[in-house]
Amino acid sequence: MTASFSRIGAILGADFRIRFRRVSTVIVFLLLSAFAYVWIPAPSTGRALIQINGHRAIYNSGAIGLGTASLGMFFAGLFGYYVISNAIRRDIVTRCGLIAASTPMRTGEYVFGKFLGNLLFLATFVGGFMLSSMVMLTVRGEARLEPLVFVEQYLLLTPPAIVFAAAMAVLFESIPWLAGRFGDVVYFFLWSLVIGLAGANEASHHAMKWIRCFDFTGFGFMIDQLQRTLHTESVSIGASSFDPTKPTILFNGLTLTREWVLPRLVSLLAPMALLPLAGLVFHRFDPVRTGRVSGKGRRNWIGKIQNLFKPLSRRAVSLLMFPGRSGSFLGAIWTDAALTFTLYPLVFIAFIAISIVTFFGSLTWILHGVFVALALIISDVATRDSRAGTSASLRATARLRENYVWWKLGSASLLSLILCVMPLIRVIGHGPMAFAALVCGIVFVASMATALGVTTANPKTFIVGFLTFWYVVVNDKGGHPLLDFAGFYGRSNSGTLFLYAGISVVAIAVAQMLYGARLGRT
Repeated sequence: MTASFSRIGAILGADFRIRFRRVSTVIVFLLLSAFAYVWIPAPSTGRALIQINGHRAIYNSGAIGLGTASLGMFFAGLFGYYVISNAIRRDIVTRCGLIAASTPMRTGEYVFGKFLGNLLFLATFVGGFMLSSMVMLTVRGEARLEPLVFVEQYLLLTPPAIVFAAAMAVLFESIPWLAGRFGDVVYFFLWSLVIGLAGANEASHHAMKWIRCFDFTGFGFMIDQLQRTLHTESVSIGASSFDPTKPTILFNGLTLTREWVLPRLVSLLAPMALLPLAGLVFHRFDPVRTGRVSGKGRRNWIGKIQNLFKPLSRRAVSLLMFPGRSGSFLGAIWTDAALTFTLYPLVFIAFIAISIVTFFGSLTWILHGVFVALALIISDVATRDSRAGTSASLRATARLRENYVWWKLGSASLLSLILCVMPLIRVIGHGPMAFAALVCGIVFVASMATALGVTTANPKTFIVGFLTFWYVVVNDKGGHPLLDFAGFYGRSNSGTLFLYAGISVVAIAVAQMLYGARLGRT
């Protein structure tokens, strides 16, 4: 037993040191801590953190503790997953996993150690954010700091979200076909489903009480307690406007009632049941299962499907490669775009599927699905060279070294336009503005995928950022024209086009500047 604890402690310690020695970890930690100053607006601006029936809640420990804990829960449970979901992959890439697998370490010990590492990392970030929010209370607050009240709000909301994200990251990384971009998208929709079910259950006055046991986000608990405490459903958490003519309200935060004790305890412990499942499917760094030998992906059902369609995609790519034989810079862009169809034959199937479904059903919902698929496909166009270890060769190639950002932007844009050729044809019938909006949306997505890929060298950054934005757009349902970036709801106007065109230009300019700075140091 002592030896087992020692091995788990070694895994946890190594994981902690690797993560916290990185400069990127310090930067993310400081950015998240500083975000408390953005999240909590000064009342003089006409906006408040918590608004109740138009009344502003006084900035005390209960109000700021709840408001910042809800944000911390969201960051830890959603964005935190994408930060920690590379712990096992890192051991695969560095081949440290092969060494670990040759030791007496048991699979369960390794899985549990990685889970604890994820847990400690997220808890540290949330703890830092909480301390930063306490400092904010002393700067912008209207009452004395009550540390125990502050800590209580965080303990009521964030632990289940942290445990859920930590356990899901280990499980998804243990399953090869969920360890990549597909798993990133699956987790986003799973998280959205959990929030949606919890919120809908409380909105329907807890029609299904058992759902409370799976309220990992704490969203349902927060809604129920706010309604019970404030006796209203008109509550806004976040920077929202309030009526300055109405008196302020004293809100002392959430409390744990008797009926919520068991559901919150179950929601905290239930995600840990995923760890034995992760242990059962864990590859234990088998080179065949991790794709580190020839014949990659043969035991992976996605790999089997791709191998099935490779002959068809190769014939299609051979036709597409003709324009890229000129040797020009535009030819290089075309070749890189066509390369995606060779590397991932499922992209060719996606192209066929998009082309077929475009002419059936509502164009609005078809475009929503198309853009999710588009984001998944082009997310690694700007990062696949660094992951494949070919960046050094590309930097030795004429014109590609200095124009790498523009090359990847052209490749991502061209690939996106090819995939969306049928939606573009159909939208022509909806008028010039609809066509221009769709083109603008496609270029915007390609630009952001390129910019974030070049600056962070990680496709997850773009995936989580875009899916979060996409989720906001879908739930807005065309209410604000400036959110209708691709003309989903026909609300786009010239202001919308100029906004996203400007964002695209700025993002690419910043990426080029950072890339040039890195290039100058090499």
